[in-house]
Amino acid sequence: MALCLNMFLLPNEHIRFLKANPQMLEAYLQGQQPDVTQLEQTLFSKVISLFKGSIEQTIPEDWPLANIVMIGPEVDHRNVDLHHYIVNNTEARVKGAGSVFQTWLDISHHDAIKMDAANESFAFQSHVLPELQQLLSELNEQTVRDRFDAWLFIHNPDYQPQAIEYQQLWQGYQRFKLGVSQAVEQNLGLMWVTQ
Repeated sequence: MALCLNMFLLPNEHIRFLKANPQMLEAYLQGQQPDVTQLEQTLFSKVISLFKGSIEQTIPEDWPLANIVMIGPEVDHRNVDLHHYIVNNTEARVKGAGSVFQTWLDISHHDAIKMDAANESFAFQSHVLPELQQLLSELNEQTVRDRFDAWLFIHNPDYQPQAIEYQQLWQGYQRFKLGVSQAVEQNLGLMWVTQ
């Protein structure tokens, strides 16, 4: 089982390329030149890709040359439901950009792009991120704290969080908000991978 969820920003054309070539994701994340021999396809697979609309066989010219910078709060398999609650103020399944953490909770019911057959990577193209930006704009330090407390009341009412836990949670959401705002300004998408 994957231990943590890592989010990063990238252009829409990189999302399309990585969806068509998921075997190159690790090289992308590490800023390494991809192995071009992995692009070779049979004629049959090229035809299938064309019908699916997912053919994207040219390595992007702006392929990263250094490790990708991750954004967002620290999300792992133990607290993904908490983050879903913080963003959406509900445990219920949601549609749209609010389903960002739901991809881990309910593999079949979300609005993200499934990037690989193993369901370990997902993405939103840039046109979805203004909706996520709106959800995140509703979060301030007090709101994050209140939603954390409300979630704890449901799941672990005897637990008393330390001040540092609130602070770390808020700092993660500040990074996430800033990253999503930058993505909206630069017309970038968002991808998250479980590792």
